[in-house]
Amino acid sequence: MANDNTTPLAAKDYDQKINNTIPYYQEFYRQTLDIVRQCNFSNINWLDLGCGTGTLEKLIFQEFSDVQFTLVDPSEKMIKQAQEKLKNDSIQYICADSASIQFAGCFDVVTAIQSHHYMQEDERRKATKRVYNSLKNGGIYISFENVIPEDEDVKMFELLRWGKYQQRHGKTEEEAKAHNARCGVNYFPLTVNGHIELLKETGFHKIHVFWYSYMQMGIYGIRCKVQS
Repeated sequence: MANDNTTPLAAKDYDQKINNTIPYYQEFYRQTLDIVRQCNFSNINWLDLGCGTGTLEKLIFQEFSDVQFTLVDPSEKMIKQAQEKLKNDSIQYICADSASIQFAGCFDVVTAIQSHHYMQEDERRKATKRVYNSLKNGGIYISFENVIPEDEDVKMFELLRWGKYQQRHGKTEEEAKAHNARCGVNYFPLTVNGHIELLKETGFHKIHVFWYSYMQMGIYGIRCKVQS
């Protein structure tokens, strides 16, 4: 594991450096909150996979008072950062990867923000199926992930554009190149259609791509209520 987690950033540096690496990263949180508002859940039971340092939860607590969190991350250092940031004894923390969770129909919301692209195909499918199983009927899965164009020339164009963003925000040319060289080696992005098909294959039918910029996208799937 690079550093102390699967990202190229050490847990203690993550909050400071992630915005210099991923364009519009804070927008991922704003979009997530907006979607959950629209759902009008009460007494929200929320599972966050790859919770990182707990930034999303801190924002949620500022707006929602009726949330119970289960936070999952494979990095003990990330979980420690989240615990120190949130200082909330009601939160359940689990050090594990998404493919190993086993919940049955108990969550209104499941989120996975920039976490599942580190998985190979079979592991990601297993994780997404377990997400589906963990949701209540009518619950929603919100995910932000890296995405890769289907055309190789477009892929290279977008990687160069992403690299320029990183350089404008403080990285050297060599650092930006090293980060983008991780694509397909250290993380494994899907195409837009790949993300949609994965949700369909694992049980979701109500699916929408609600956000896209550079090489990141936001997508949600709703677990439909069983018809009697």
